[in-house]
Parts: sequence; C-alpha cells; structure tokens
Amino acid sequence: MNKLFHLIFLLFPVLFFGQSNNNDPVVESTEFRKLRFGLYGQGSLGWVTPEQKKVYSRGSLGFGYGWGFDLEFNFNKNTSLRSGLNISTYKAGLNYYDSELNENLDETYFSLDQNENFRSWDIHKFPPDSVLYQLYSRNYTINYVNIPVILKFKTNEIGYFTYFGEFGGTLGFKTNASVDDKIKPFRYDTSNSNFSNILPNQNQKFTITDINLDKGTQTVRLGINMGIGAEYNLSGNTALIFQLNWNYFINNLLTKSENENFLRKQTDDGTFETVAVKAIPGNLVLSVGVIF
Repeated sequence: MNKLFHLIFLLFPVLFFGQSNNNDPVVESTEFRKLRFGLYGQGSLGWVTPEQKKVYSRGSLGFGYGWGFDLEFNFNKNTSLRSGLNISTYKAGLNYYDSELNENLDETYFSLDQNENFRSWDIHKFPPDSVLYQLYSRNYTINYVNIPVILKFKTNEIGYFTYFGEFGGTLGFKTNASVDDKIKPFRYDTSNSNFSNILPNQNQKFTITDINLDKGTQTVRLGINMGIGAEYNLSGNTALIFQLNWNYFINNLLTKSENENFLRKQTDDGTFETVAVKAIPGNLVLSVGVIF
C-alpha cells in the first residue's frame, strides 16, 4: 500500500505542472462544460487489518463489486469537484485464531439459534446454549451506499486521452452485513466449565455461510480516497473513463466492545467476557465507465 501511495504522490506534480500546451498539434480541444455526468461499474480487492496484531491477523482478500454515477463540477479545464452516489459490496477476511501468532491465544466462541442466527450473550454469564462454536476465521460481506467528495486534477487532452489524479474522502452507509465463519463446534458443560468435541475428528472444521451480522458492524464508514486514471475521448465531451482508487477507512469496521453481543472468550472463573476487536478496512477499486 505504501508503494501505491508514493506512486500517486509522485504523479500529482505531473498532473499539476506537466499539462500539455494548447498549441500542441496532438491536443484535441473539446467544449468546456461546467457540469458532467458519468456512469460506471467497479471491481475491488478488499482487506481488513486488525489493530491487535499479536492476537488477530489479516485473513483472505475479498473481491467486491459495485456500480454508480458521478457528477463532476468543473472549475476550469484542469480542476473539478467529483461527487455522486454508488452502491458497493465490500469483502474481506479476519483470522480470530491464528496459532502462528501465539500458541496460547484465547479462543473466541459464539452461539447460534436453530435458524443459524447469532444469539445475544450477557457477559460474565454462562452460554445461552450447551453448543458453542469456536471461531477460527471470518469472511465479511458488507453492502454500502457511498457518497464520494473528490478534488480532481486533469491534464489537457493529449491525442484522445486526458490523464488525472484525485484526492478526497468517501462517506459510506451500511445497508446490510453477513459473514461466513470457519468454526469448530463444542459441547459446553456448565457444571465443570469443560468443553467436549462434538465431531468425531478433533481437527475437523467447517464453514457456516451467510450469517447476518448487521448488529456486529459499524453503520457508517469514513475513508480517505486517492486515485489516478484516464479518459479516452469518443466524441465531443463523451469519453470512456478508467481509474484505480485506493481507499483507507479511518474508523473501525466492527462494533464497539460495549455493543458486542455475540463474541465471547472464557475467563478464569468459567464465565465469559466480551471479545473486543478493532479492525480497519481498506480496498483497491478499479472503475470503468462513460462520462458525458
């Protein structure tokens, strides 16, 4: 990620000062419009980075997708403000039990009802059911409605291409969230606080998919957005647009510890306490569209 940041940073002087001269024979002039409208689709590569790196680790990368429309308010031919609305699906994984970090990690447990929904679980109390699931890794799928506010810097048109760099922020509102959990089931005996394997193979694990986690993730996310790209002129002010953006979201993906109702770890007296995880999401987004 640092290499991408440095690349974008180094390209900004080119975009500011390396703009081609209007008398250049390869530059095609187009009509100046104060407002432009665009439509695009996008694919993304997402990750989530835990703050407690000695306890949790980054899981699998996730491939997301989305679509949206842009409104571009042009101050002049080389500077504009880009906003709009897009709908995206963010995917990424987090390891809750990684033995390579530490062999003495606390196990994380949760309980499910008969419909495979998470059960709320009061802290410092015994589980709501005798069957508990140890969580090894979790893959998140979260849908957002996003509003970008981006300052965009463009070169003059060179041949059929206009190159640009941009910087700003993105505000996202969660619409729903679900997880795929890699787990091992246990039977818990409240009389002696002991666990016993349910599966005949003690090393066997399996995955439960599409469990709702609306209450376990933050409703709003705020991110820093940086990108580079190009427009290819088709005709007049209509152009194909290609761009790559890096998003670093500055708030926790997961719910606050005091609001965590599902994940628990065992204490010395046999009861359970809240598992508090802080994890920061990020992604790379490739967008392809048309702007008018």
